[in-house]
Amino acid sequence: MIGGCSMAKNYLIGIDIGSFFLKGVLFETDENGNIVPISLSKLPVDGIINGEIQDMESLRRSIETLIEKLNQESPKKVKNPEIIVGYSTNSLNITEENFTVEFSKRTEIRENELRNIKKSVIKKYTDEGKIILDSNFVKFHIDEKRVKNPVSFFAEKSLTTTLNIVWVDENSFSLLINVLKDIVYTSEIPIYDSTLSSSYIITTPNDRNVGITVIDFGYNSCRIIIFKEGIPKLFYTFPYGMKYVLKDISNILKVSEREAHRLLVEEGACSRETKVMKKVNFQLLTGSGYSYVPLSLLNKIIFARVREIISRLNGELSKIGYERTFEVGALQGGIVLTGGGSKIRNIESTVKELMGENFRKSSIVSFDSFKDIPEELAKDPEFQAVFGLIERYRIDLLEENLYEKSKETRSEPSQKSKSSNKTTTALKTFFKRITGGEEDAL
Repeated sequence: MIGGCSMAKNYLIGIDIGSFFLKGVLFETDENGNIVPISLSKLPVDGIINGEIQDMESLRRSIETLIEKLNQESPKKVKNPEIIVGYSTNSLNITEENFTVEFSKRTEIRENELRNIKKSVIKKYTDEGKIILDSNFVKFHIDEKRVKNPVSFFAEKSLTTTLNIVWVDENSFSLLINVLKDIVYTSEIPIYDSTLSSSYIITTPNDRNVGITVIDFGYNSCRIIIFKEGIPKLFYTFPYGMKYVLKDISNILKVSEREAHRLLVEEGACSRETKVMKKVNFQLLTGSGYSYVPLSLLNKIIFARVREIISRLNGELSKIGYERTFEVGALQGGIVLTGGGSKIRNIESTVKELMGENFRKSSIVSFDSFKDIPEELAKDPEFQAVFGLIERYRIDLLEENLYEKSKETRSEPSQKSKSSNKTTTALKTFFKRITGGEEDAL
């Protein structure tokens, strides 16, 4: 995350900046701490070309328009909401970081020790111009002996930890930070990677432990995150996306990209054979009138390009699975398909044909933090990333608050006896998360 953590406000706005659309949801936090969606909006994005920010002012206006629409459509008057933004970068890096703490005397390991280690690693990366987007403990050694959970163990000499770190270079978000500077109600807006955030909310801890492949079929590219043993093991960008399907429709039918998108979403399907004899009207590129295309031809155009993209993607995944078998396994956990491209009608038939039956379309499977999510919204891949952003922000707030509490406890030992059961529970669930365990408990 980029940006600071403060106390959560009553209202949150999550915005996912895609290459074709901006998607936003306005949330309210109720008295029990549940996060409830109260309005949503989607609109075409300006200022992004081929997945890159090209016109900062146009993008800023698009975001401001989206925020206005969310506020207008809200049933309640919203004051100063917290804004959380997601943007998919193609430069995610995944590395393992070892960190050793040496002790001069026999010492009991506490949760504070692990939080301090995380803070030290984050500072090291920040000093190197890197931004950590995700971090999980994966190994622990006490006095060179491996343990699964070091808390409450005694160390004579040292504690060595290994963290799995997902990070980007600080320049990856520098343009976006400038775009957001003049928009907000607060001085800093937290920024996350959209694909990484949605990957967590559309998979279960069991999915990630067994090993699962998340494919974000976006406008400009397909972005792949492979999980194994509960953590992201590999990130890969495949430079083909929906825009190539839209280009084919545009070139063959001589229509604008917007009209091609309408035809794809409202009329077409990824189908080799079309039994329904139907003519589909479309507006000519010249704007001088309408023409029509047989639905069977439109579907064949879509099918041919989608099949080529999925076939090439499957070849790349097979290559990755072969070359990095030890690291990512045989990808046996199956595939979850998300992103705007996953909404193409009948795309699942092509995916199953080329990639196997162990496949599903994405849906929000982590509901614990949220309340009253309509089923159609939970299954809409274009908005799932927004929920993922809010969840990552919530977890970061929890970690930051726990870290601050631990500092207070160290400075005021007398307060230790007054700590509530709620804080104890929070510490336990926090430890599960930082050790890569079940995080649905949070």
